[in-house]
Amino acid sequence: MKARIGLEIHVQLTEAGSKLFCGCKSNYRGMEPNTNVCPVCLGLPGAIPVPSRRAILLSLASASAFRCAIPTAIVFTRKHYFYPDLPKNYQITQYEKVGGAPVCSGGEVEYLEPGSWEWRKVRLRRINLEEDPGRTVYGEGGILASSHALVDYNRSGVPLLEIVTEPDIPSPRDARLLVESILLTLEYIGAVNPRLEGAFRVDANISLEGGDRVEVKNIGSLQDVEKALAYEEVRQRRLLEAGGRVERETRHWDSIRGVTKPLRHKETEEEYLYFPDPDLPPVIPGRRLAEEARALASKTPRRVLERITGLGVKIEVAWSLVSSKPAAQLYLAAVERGADPWLAARMLGIDYKGELREAGRDPGDPGNWPSLDKILDLIGYVERGVYPYDTVKGLVLPRLAMDPGVPLREVLPEAVTDPGRIVDEVLTSEPGAVEDYLRGRTKALNYLVGAVMKRAGGRAVDPRLVRRLLLERLEKMRGGGG
Repeated sequence: MKARIGLEIHVQLTEAGSKLFCGCKSNYRGMEPNTNVCPVCLGLPGAIPVPSRRAILLSLASASAFRCAIPTAIVFTRKHYFYPDLPKNYQITQYEKVGGAPVCSGGEVEYLEPGSWEWRKVRLRRINLEEDPGRTVYGEGGILASSHALVDYNRSGVPLLEIVTEPDIPSPRDARLLVESILLTLEYIGAVNPRLEGAFRVDANISLEGGDRVEVKNIGSLQDVEKALAYEEVRQRRLLEAGGRVERETRHWDSIRGVTKPLRHKETEEEYLYFPDPDLPPVIPGRRLAEEARALASKTPRRVLERITGLGVKIEVAWSLVSSKPAAQLYLAAVERGADPWLAARMLGIDYKGELREAGRDPGDPGNWPSLDKILDLIGYVERGVYPYDTVKGLVLPRLAMDPGVPLREVLPEAVTDPGRIVDEVLTSEPGAVEDYLRGRTKALNYLVGAVMKRAGGRAVDPRLVRRLLLERLEKMRGGGG
């Protein structure tokens, strides 16, 4: 019995600046409850919604990035249902069956499968631009057992993309990879900061052959996308194998217990009483808005990946950079300033990113990365032989991962400024080792390298540079040049 999985991914346009139909902020985090509100997002009588240009721009850019069909007119629709966190008792959304059209129809999402490093595709059904409802906060026991619930309308009206896929997803793991790809793409085009609390939520539909479709709600993290679907797949499979029936219903994902629980029977579309919003005339995207959207949509992770691999970087390392937008931006800026592509990729995509993870810091947070000038300085020191890479990797990068703002002079050890002088001193003081090398005993070279490193007295010096200088001088001696 193969699983068929489709997703509804709800992504806030956190970078829109304002709510969808009023001037209240799109990022309400850290505010006191019910302070980021106005008559429009509270649904007070007489308040008229006005669409946000920035939200529409970001939604069109998202549609373009996923190669969707974009309508000539954006029509908003009222979707009626009755929850305490919905102050108007309807949600302004989009619905094509009442004369409107979603902001995106069709299209597809690509995601990279690590391991095979192949791009896989999932068809999109549509993307709707809509307003987020308020937030219901439950007491101890959560939605299923709490004795009370509180409502915060700070979130009410925040622009939200509802991204609906076709049931093309073959496994829970693929579902997680798909959501990761969607969020990364939207982050690259400047639509969302996926690290913000509540920036996205996932409702997953899953069915097995012989059973009806079940919707799983309340999935709020990438890890839980895979966990919730894996649990539900096993639950349905066991039920069908035992001769039972899987009925159409909506279930709640309990992330604490790691189980899904019955929530309610699934509503039908007719119950929502959709009709076009009479307060909102159709929005006609002009040529200028469409051009701006296409420019934003050109900055997709796949295009950045192809640019980096085109510089000779292995796809594994390139993807490590691309999967963290600040790393990719820093890398490309460093290369444009003349940094060696592979050295920069190793430093940023492997070692520094690894130090961030070791320190428990988010590689996706731009505040956890050092400045471009610091990275260029470090790469320059290595390229000129002032510091060996191992010194930068072992001493400097861990300190920067803990505090990207720390001055390099505080974390770099003293460096040997004239390694050639020390090499000459060792050649003079070690005539026996020199004679052994000239007689063909090549192991004597290692002894001489060690002698130079010892004479450096703990100061940083690149052993590769030392070896090269020794070879130049020894070969000159062999040729009779002194």
